[in-house]
Amino acid sequence: MAQSAIGLIETQGLVGVIEAADTAAKAADVQLLGIERIGGGLVSLRLCGDVASVQAAVQAAAEAVSRVSELVSAHVIPQPHVDVAMMSSVAPLGGVSPRSPDVGPVSDAPNPSDAPERADVEPLPDLQQLSPSDLGHLSVARLRQLVRRTPGVQLRGRQISRANKEELVAELLAVAGRDLGR
Repeated sequence: MAQSAIGLIETQGLVGVIEAADTAAKAADVQLLGIERIGGGLVSLRLCGDVASVQAAVQAAAEAVSRVSELVSAHVIPQPHVDVAMMSSVAPLGGVSPRSPDVGPVSDAPNPSDAPERADVEPLPDLQQLSPSDLGHLSVARLRQLVRRTPGVQLRGRQISRANKEELVAELLAVAGRDLGR
C-alpha cells in the first residue's frame, strides 16, 4: 500500500479513539500507526494509506466516534511533505520516542502507571516517607495527585478537586496513621 495520505482523528477519551481505530480499520485499507494520549483526556489516532482509503476511513471513524464519544477533530493530509510523513510514521507528533508507552500500536492498551515521568516534574513522593511539615510544603496540585494515588482515602472525585490544602493534608495524615497502625 502506498502511503500517500495521513489521517488524524482526535477524540475526548480513550473509548472514542478505540472506536475510531476499529471503524477506520474495517472501513478501508489503511494502516493504523498508533494512538497517542495527549493529555487532558484528549487522545489521537494516526493512520495512513492511499488518499481515497484514508478519506473513507477518517469519515467513517468520525461518524462512529460521534455516536460514542466527543470528536474533537478529524483531518486528512493528502500527499504530505516527506518530512511530515516521516514524522508521523516514525515518531508521534511532539518528538517522543516511538517506543514510549504513551504511543504504540493500536493493540497496546494505554496504562497510566506505565507513562514516563515528565522531565520537568518530580515524581510523587511516597506518603510513608513524608512528615506533616513535608506535606505542608507541597503544592495543592501535588497534594491532590498524592491523594488520588493513595489507597484508603475517603475523598473522591470532585471532593478532591474542591478540597483545600489543609483538608488534603489532614486526609493524607489520617490514611498514613491508619496504615502505620497509629
